Amino acid sequence: MDFFEADRLAQLWLSSGPVLPDSGLRQLCVRGLWALLLATLGYRLASARSPRWRANLAVLLALICLVPGPLSPAYWLEMAFSAPSWSSALLCAWWLFLSKPAQTAYRHTWDAQPPARLPLTWALAGMALGWVLALDTFAALPLGASIYAWGFGPLCSALMLLLTAALWLGTSGPVTAVPLLAVGLFILTRLPSGNVWDALIDPWLWLYLHACAAGHWWRRLRGRS
Repeated sequence: MDFFEADRLAQLWLSSGPVLPDSGLRQLCVRGLWALLLATLGYRLASARSPRWRANLAVLLALICLVPGPLSPAYWLEMAFSAPSWSSALLCAWWLFLSKPAQTAYRHTWDAQPPARLPLTWALAGMALGWVLALDTFAALPLGASIYAWGFGPLCSALMLLLTAALWLGTSGPVTAVPLLAVGLFILTRLPSGNVWDALIDPWLWLYLHACAAGHWWRRLRGRS
């Protein structure tokens, strides 16, 4: 692809220009997303404690994130890592739902096969997207246009909505609907950054998908041995 073809393609994908979210709404959303992630992390790490103790810890971490100013850990996390993706938030919300004490039927599912254990194909797809965006950041791809910049255009959002819907229809289970829901929330809100790639994946989720794939292959290796 020569420079002129890449330039025309970039203009097509950014035909109407980026639509960014309102700054005040984005600030509230980012705080809420970090609160959800830290609450889930605290709940999971305190697995040795009683459910009541873990729930209190999760609520405390969420409330601390909502504190305005630099006293909130979300303030520093946003400066260092921007915002979590909708995909990460939806996964955390699903895990917290399954961990509710009243959901006894789901608790057995949680113990037998945690929802963190994503299908390998979905983990590989997320890993591939993360690698493409990482290489694009360092201009290491043989393209004349930025793939990340395409994520601001409406055509890219529509294409990802159709793609994630098609992939979800070919699978089963609520966890596999996360990418589709993430794109849908992005189209409705333009959060967290106005770029559809940021709604689908973030650096921490990307690393987590590597861990999921490594765990899958390790379990297969142990099963064979």
